Amino acid sequence: MKTINDKKIIILGAILLVFTIGYFVIINKVSYAFVNDYDPNKVYDETIDTIKKSAIAYGTNNPDLFQEEDTVYKKVQDLIDANLLVPNEEGNIVNPLKEEETLNDNVIKIKKEKDKITVEVDS
Repeated sequence: MKTINDKKIIILGAILLVFTIGYFVIINKVSYAFVNDYDPNKVYDETIDTIKKSAIAYGTNNPDLFQEEDTVYKKVQDLIDANLLVPNEEGNIVNPLKEEETLNDNVIKIKKEKDKITVEVDS
């Protein structure tokens, strides 16, 4: 009877060892999913891209902008006021490269050529 109990303890120990190793392997893999790889340059490019897309929407929804000229200059603040961009709590679009600066005063060049609208944002 003693050998049966000894075999049960050895089998339970082996199962516990396998589960423990599996636990540590899974935790090691999952923990890398939460690595913070914040890149200010990438965030800046995405912010400028969002501003450009919002300016295209602004130009598309306001065709009367181009009655006098094919090129219109607006500020980022104009897009915020038109509810096309969502600012932070203070009403600013923060520059990811320089946290103390905002992009609200950056000038946007909106140009309409035929039916196509192009946008340039000064950086």
